[in-house]
Amino acid sequence: MKQFSTFLLFFLSILCLQFFQSPVFGKDHKKIHIGFGSCLHQDKESPILGLWEKESFDLILLLGDNIYADSLVAEEKIPAYQKQFLRPEWKKIRTQSKILATWDDHDYGINDSGGEYTDKVKSREVFISLVGPLMPKGRSFGTKEGKGIFHSYFLELNQKKIHIIIPDTRYFRSPLKRTFFSYFTGKGRYRPNDSPDATLLGEEQWAWLIEEFNKPSDLLVFVSGIQVIPTEQPFEKWGNFPSDRERLFQLFREAKTKEFVILSGDRHIAEIYEFPITESRKLIEITSSSLNLPLPFLPLEYDSEYKLGSAFREENYGSLQIQFKDGKLVWRSQIKDKTGNVVLSYPNNDSKE
Repeated sequence: MKQFSTFLLFFLSILCLQFFQSPVFGKDHKKIHIGFGSCLHQDKESPILGLWEKESFDLILLLGDNIYADSLVAEEKIPAYQKQFLRPEWKKIRTQSKILATWDDHDYGINDSGGEYTDKVKSREVFISLVGPLMPKGRSFGTKEGKGIFHSYFLELNQKKIHIIIPDTRYFRSPLKRTFFSYFTGKGRYRPNDSPDATLLGEEQWAWLIEEFNKPSDLLVFVSGIQVIPTEQPFEKWGNFPSDRERLFQLFREAKTKEFVILSGDRHIAEIYEFPITESRKLIEITSSSLNLPLPFLPLEYDSEYKLGSAFREENYGSLQIQFKDGKLVWRSQIKDKTGNVVLSYPNNDSKE
């Protein structure tokens, strides 16, 4: 009897594991609708959350700065998380849409903080305990030793796989290098850290990321709290760690996927970038920020040869629409304002339809 109970417990645990790791299907067998955005202050009104109730996304990606609670003591962030996710809009949103999230500096530690943040272990515990329950069951975050919050997810559309990869650009990050001018202004302006030991992700996370990129998919959605393609702006970005940025681009070149797109936040403006990752393929980045904390009077927009059009500077959120068409996945993305009007768009991927 004891052996049978042990076997039954083992069988049920395997069954549950398979259930939680199975691809999640969209509501519509021909399309999946994903919403995304960043920079959501818990003390400010957010009309966009009301729009998310109406959009009824299959999935919502929270790209970081889900609260603004900078503190050297991670437990002091708890009331901000509670206030944020007790908004009445979240109750309906959660009944309609699955949620995946990462953090950025203001919910991780303090402004522009990285691996040097002294209370990052407790911050991880707070994030997982308060934001983790918003996400699908069976989530595992970071390393087996309990470092970082990186994770991934699969969606399925008409037997096509959509792979969502969400790295952690905070927990393992080396210190930023400030520009000479920033020491006089007191504002965060940074230059590339070319040190051979400098890293954005850390080797443990890089090993995980390589494994994720080697998983076959039909569309890879790479979620980054900070921008990946642009190097001209002097704020936080992958370009502050040029070796890691090039290493990531090489992963995209070798990825076992048919299509890919980057979704990023942080900047308090919305932008679209198009970068020639190979001679025949383009890497697209859609930046959506902020959900309710625009900074319209600050000089946040910088020219780039890879930017398409101009930035949108008011409250905004992103929409990624994925359709099954002619035997393959075709995606489109839009940036919408706080009334739901489309203000920026990337009409179609490089399927040349």
